[in-house]
Amino acid sequence: MDKKEFIKKMKEMLQKRLGEDYSVAEHSQVKNNKNLLSGLVIQRTGTDLGMVIYLDKFFEEYQKGNTLDEIAAALYKKIGEAEIPEELSGDYLKELVRSYEAAKPMIFCKLVNEKANRELLQGVPYFPFLDLAVIFYIMVAETNSEQMAITIDNKIMELWGIDSQQLYQDTIYHMKTNVPQQLQNLNDIVEGFMDEEEKKIFQEIIKKEKENCETTEELYCLQNSSKFGATSLLYGDTMAKFAEQVQCDLLILPSSIFEVLLYPDNGSRDYEELQDMVQTINQVEVSREDQLSNSIYKYDRMTRKISIVYQGEDI
Repeated sequence: MDKKEFIKKMKEMLQKRLGEDYSVAEHSQVKNNKNLLSGLVIQRTGTDLGMVIYLDKFFEEYQKGNTLDEIAAALYKKIGEAEIPEELSGDYLKELVRSYEAAKPMIFCKLVNEKANRELLQGVPYFPFLDLAVIFYIMVAETNSEQMAITIDNKIMELWGIDSQQLYQDTIYHMKTNVPQQLQNLNDIVEGFMDEEEKKIFQEIIKKEKENCETTEELYCLQNSSKFGATSLLYGDTMAKFAEQVQCDLLILPSSIFEVLLYPDNGSRDYEELQDMVQTINQVEVSREDQLSNSIYKYDRMTRKISIVYQGEDI
């Protein structure tokens, strides 16, 4: 069974489980980095409330041996857990789209790769940043692990009657206040997922690495608590303080749209080697939709500006 047949079968099985209170329709959409996702739109009958479930990962589970019944049961549970509150009526959503003041407290931004998203950027307000672009969305609701968001496009901007500069300034101010930067040692994050015995082994490995290495610099994870934490690059207060603390510039490794890694630059870094590492991790560990860039950036401690220090290949 190929993916097309799988989606059709899931549509039939879910429609049977959900009954006449819902309609189920096939749906596909080009997401970040031209990544085409396929799935289903689940909509409550008689309302304009609905949700989209992408089935690409579920199809992979089917290929690995999960049965259709198992997958349909998991999807049915997912729909129940992510039920959209009825107070999010069509009138409420229309008000957000029509009124900038109503939407402003819920507007956030996202960093995407500029070259990989040229078609998307033609229809939305954006700001170039390095080899990236800043785009904007309204976070409408969060239900358990699911989130409902509206991408701000040029049509919405016309209704609001504002320019991109105001949108950017207001959004960054809002995010600085509500989703401040978070900086953590990467080793501490890794340890957070370990039991006590695993921590002891990990700490011993790190200790030996430091003994065998001339430098003691470590990787640090920079993010914020928004859906797309790599946007913490756009307000650099934490980077400025950290650069002063370590008394050197910072290399920035764009690990994904969710966070970036900071590496104190002591002047002996092999930029090409670091770029190869970032590109390999993107290819092996990060899904295409979540990739940010293959380039290496640098935060200059004196000028407090970020630049591309080593240009990577297109993603």
